[in-house]
Amino acid sequence: MENRAFTPYLVLIGLMILAALALAFTVDVALSDQAGISMDLPASLEEGWAGDELRYSHDPENPKQYRMSELELPNIDPVTGEKLFTMSFAEYEALPHDTLFVKSIYTNDVADQVFVSIVLSGRERNSIHRPQRCLVGQGNTITSTKYLKVPLDGRNPLKLCILETVRNYRDQEGKQQAYHGYYAYWFVGQGRETPSHYERMLWLAWDRVVHSVAHKWAYIAVSGTRGDGESEAYKQEIIDFVQKLYPHLLIDLKSEG
Repeated sequence: MENRAFTPYLVLIGLMILAALALAFTVDVALSDQAGISMDLPASLEEGWAGDELRYSHDPENPKQYRMSELELPNIDPVTGEKLFTMSFAEYEALPHDTLFVKSIYTNDVADQVFVSIVLSGRERNSIHRPQRCLVGQGNTITSTKYLKVPLDGRNPLKLCILETVRNYRDQEGKQQAYHGYYAYWFVGQGRETPSHYERMLWLAWDRVVHSVAHKWAYIAVSGTRGDGESEAYKQEIIDFVQKLYPHLLIDLKSEG
């Protein structure tokens, strides 16, 4: 137990050492626009899953989220006639403006819903960060952090981080209700995948020092409901969904298939 308690500190010390080395070599570091992820979410998946991309109004009087199927023109607000964006106004304000987003809601034949988002870093390292910060800022309480392995054909299992969340709200009758959700995510770089923000930062520093290159990173998130919050059946639902989604995401897999 004592060794585990010291692990985060050892990781941070290692990160500080690599970051210090990286600073010494920043003059010769090449910035790469390549990322190991496709920024196109598929319109459909196996077993009846249909995707609907999302667009957002940045008008303070109409801060609405639209589905593409609701729009006559894909990037124009039907109320104001203004441009729509792929991220919310809060995200646009909080992150560097060269951060890229793509978001979709997937619905199947029995009306289950899964929300998928990909965030691709820009030139600045703070383009992507630990999702915990955003979730709490959106009114969620994170009740636990777990890890899940997703079996995939022809490779080692993909490891995800799962945040179990609770958000309180009032229904149409004014009664207090609780939404039990999950937020599963992993980070993707050039030829690397990890569910750990700290490991991502270590690889980022390693590439700068050893290879003199700064690759873009992305994180992929899959979120939905946990029902009453007691059952863990949602974990198998994540596995089934990610197994269908994953082949559409990685650039090298797409080019081969």
